[in-house]
Amino acid sequence: MKFELKRIDVWSITKISFFLNGVFGLLFGFFYALILAMVGSMIGPLSGGEFDSFGALTGAFGIFFAIILAIFSAVTGGVTAAVFAWLYNLFAKWIGGIEINLAGEKIESVSPSDEKSEGMSRYE
Repeated sequence: MKFELKRIDVWSITKISFFLNGVFGLLFGFFYALILAMVGSMIGPLSGGEFDSFGALTGAFGIFFAIILAIFSAVTGGVTAAVFAWLYNLFAKWIGGIEINLAGEKIESVSPSDEKSEGMSRYE
């Protein structure tokens, strides 16, 4: 079977992209916060005690950065997805959409009204 993707709903792709980019931004932000806290805690002993509180400060900054990164990633990813979906819809009108070939067996469905009419004719 051959199908063509003619249009993408811009709002639905924006919502999904906003959510997924926010989640991944938060995960990467927390990973960055962990790395930053580890580096900050290693700087204290290496500096001879001059920057002992630097580890806590970098950890707090890392958590703040994780939240900022999640928000930034969600907004930019959502806007980018919306622009690309809009552009896809625009170009799909002019040159056609993406064609997809699916293989499989054709399944014929039986509607409930057909079953009732067949069942009644059998017993009458």
